[in-house]
Amino acid sequence: MDASERVSWAECPNCGGLVAISWLDGDAIAVDCVGGCLLRVEQGQISADSRDPAGMLGDVEQMASILEDAVVETSETYGLSDFRVAAGLVADTWADILREEGRSPRLTALATAAVREVGARLHRQQISVRPQNPRNASTDIRVLIVDEYPLARVRLTEMLAGEADLSVVGECGLGSQVVEAAARLRPHIVCLDRYMPALDALAATRALRAANPGVRIVLVTSGSGERLEGALAGADALVPTEASRHALLRCLRTVARRGTKCPYCL
Repeated sequence: MDASERVSWAECPNCGGLVAISWLDGDAIAVDCVGGCLLRVEQGQISADSRDPAGMLGDVEQMASILEDAVVETSETYGLSDFRVAAGLVADTWADILREEGRSPRLTALATAAVREVGARLHRQQISVRPQNPRNASTDIRVLIVDEYPLARVRLTEMLAGEADLSVVGECGLGSQVVEAAARLRPHIVCLDRYMPALDALAATRALRAANPGVRIVLVTSGSGERLEGALAGADALVPTEASRHALLRCLRTVARRGTKCPYCL
């Protein structure tokens, strides 16, 4: 969302619930009611006086403050150091709730985008007070994370956060999404949970290897004795879930260099 576009919040004239109004250059371009009311764009032209008559809704600044509290609380609860990771967890949780309640896809997208923007802003504030080392993004090892569970993805993203040569370029929750995500995001490494719904990790590995022979594939597993299966499917490494952060980072860097000198390489 650029500087000329914003979202404000108001009271629905029909049900009294929360309404998200998208603005572009001062004009309302979309109106989405949390309660599911079908509103016309002109109904978004709510004056500043009539907006938030009870002093409870407020505009985007007040909503951002509420979202910021949620992101910070999540970061503290799970011991996360990167606010973007915490915001991703909040956004995923909120999106699941809105979808279960039957809210519109646009409203879900607006809500989750707002949370992620808050996380990005907090991250910018966070790093602005730290000593900065020059970073060349062109040399980053690009990692795609694939796991059914959002918290597992968050944990793995957090383990990689702050590493100068590693960059998480995206994530997905299903093995069936891996090939498309890899083609779109162009990762150097796909870090894939061994046990996935819909399309298991071995099948996903075979499909990914056929579609993109150059990508490196690291399977994360809680099982044992699966090295042969992983190697035959085309994986480059098999990392146990209990592996330390240092061991995982070493494996990713070794695999990216097409080396084999780590205990988890196949």
